[in-house]
Amino acid sequence: MGYAVGSFALLVLLSALNGFERIIFKTYENYYPDLKAQPTSGKVFSIDNKKMKTIAGITGVEKTALVLEENAIVQYGDNQVVATVKGVEKTWPAVVKTDSLLIAGTPLFENNKGIPFAWLAEGLVYKLALNNSNSAVTIMAPRRESVGIAQMEMNEDNIAVSAVIRAGEEQDNKLLTVPIKFAQELFERDGEASAIEIKVRNGADISQIKKEVQKIAGSEMIVLDRYEQNRAVYKMFNTEKWVSFSLMAFVLLLISFNLLGSLSMLVLEKKEDIKLLSHIGMRLKSIRAVFFKEGLLVAMAGTFAGLLLGVIMVLIQQKFGIITTQSSIAAVYPVALKASDFIFILGLCGFLGISSAIYPALKSVQSL
Repeated sequence: MGYAVGSFALLVLLSALNGFERIIFKTYENYYPDLKAQPTSGKVFSIDNKKMKTIAGITGVEKTALVLEENAIVQYGDNQVVATVKGVEKTWPAVVKTDSLLIAGTPLFENNKGIPFAWLAEGLVYKLALNNSNSAVTIMAPRRESVGIAQMEMNEDNIAVSAVIRAGEEQDNKLLTVPIKFAQELFERDGEASAIEIKVRNGADISQIKKEVQKIAGSEMIVLDRYEQNRAVYKMFNTEKWVSFSLMAFVLLLISFNLLGSLSMLVLEKKEDIKLLSHIGMRLKSIRAVFFKEGLLVAMAGTFAGLLLGVIMVLIQQKFGIITTQSSIAAVYPVALKASDFIFILGLCGFLGISSAIYPALKSVQSL
């Protein structure tokens, strides 16, 4: 019962963490590209069209897009917010999953007359108190020649908003996406960009493509996959998962001491029976195996029973959503099963069961 309850609780806990991880990182997968090449030092680099064509021609690369990111002041009416203005090429919507990002409006960066439009993150819309997605905002950025705060001159331009997007927790309160030419003029960065975002074809080897892009880009740039672009967030989730696993592993360790005590008491109770078995010819190795196998059987039978109950519980939650949350991320408590969790739990319980059974098994024949 102890092993069953412990393994059940551990599986349900890890499944809940998997569920939240899947929901949160689904947004990251929508906004962040498969690969991103950015300067190793400084904020921008000079655009090399030859390199861009070579990168776009790599087998497995589906789309590429230049982007330029800078901070600027965004104003609507009396409201001002410091935001991240991201200038993107026309191919950018094909690099990320813009259909999943869109909340309201029309995903348009430029109309037939060449008039640019902006996409605002949902949180930024609330901060600016925009009335509707067709409003225009003013973007202000300091001129590059400005010396000191007292003599700072500002570049200023107006742009209409065509769409509202949800770009993930980190970007949701500050992101404003515009055409890259508009951003280059605003920030006085003609012929420059801050990164190359790359979409990889389904089934392609991302690690191999990453190496090829890095070789073409050279030492002046570093190529990051989606994990490396969000290293801190991924590390936070992995740390939380391992801490939770360690706490439950400690509980199972305490349960194992109970198993060790129970087997030790059994050895004392069966002392005369052990002597009888020895006298009629049973080998010491076989006597030890009786207690060892019993300890392992108790641990693994309890573990499998707990895992079975845990799987049933998780599947019921996935199907019917019995447990709900107050979170804005998900109304139903998210859960997800992973094969790696089963392997970890079976390995842990098997190790603890074997460790608990060794001492009583050795003790069983010491008095003979």
